[in-house]
Amino acid sequence: MYSLAISSSGKYISVALHDELLVSSSTVLAKNGTTNLLMLNIDELTKKSEIKRDQIEVVYLDIGPGFFTSLRIGLAVAQGICGSLGIPLIPVNGLDALAFAAHTSHRQIYTIIDIKRDEYAVCIYKPVPGGVVRESNPMVINVESLMDRFNEDNQKKLLVGNWRNIDQKYLNKNSYIKTASPEFVSSEHIYQLGKELFRKKEFTNFSEIELYYMREPDVSLSTNSLTKEVNFYD
Repeated sequence: MYSLAISSSGKYISVALHDELLVSSSTVLAKNGTTNLLMLNIDELTKKSEIKRDQIEVVYLDIGPGFFTSLRIGLAVAQGICGSLGIPLIPVNGLDALAFAAHTSHRQIYTIIDIKRDEYAVCIYKPVPGGVVRESNPMVINVESLMDRFNEDNQKKLLVGNWRNIDQKYLNKNSYIKTASPEFVSSEHIYQLGKELFRKKEFTNFSEIELYYMREPDVSLSTNSLTKEVNFYD
């Protein structure tokens, strides 16, 4: 069964095709991602893999947290695809996807995603056999408050996600912190967690999916401007 995974929540646009194993993937830098760029990457991926669009049976989508405009673009494209093909859309939380990708660690896992305005979405996880469980609710926090939280105890911590955006002088002060990959949410991370949700049938209708912004956007955008160019037909 072919599936398409999409992540456009940050400065990268990442798409991947899977048939149980990875068929093909693409990740491009796009600080101000556009609908056309995302659709172009999907088209190139299907053509390169010689997969017809109607062979795709499910789409996995990164619903955030992340950049407001980038998330809207990803949702508009994914809904256009699922609507035209009549297939399910599986929403995947980016914080959970990062933690799941790092679950082989024995350390407490902190996932961190840049949401602009010098703020970060952060969640804490405990590794368990085969995955992770949340030890906190996702929170919006600045660097100073995050460092205060790190210093509250001497438990060993693994920091994954957009940690390179933080001044290293903060991280170097705490010997209990280890930084590691993944450093951003990719389509392959979205697929790995999304396929588990699909298997458990833990998803809703694609038209009812809501993005996980975690705070108000910098500007208000028209939904129509993000959806009118989405055409996913042969």
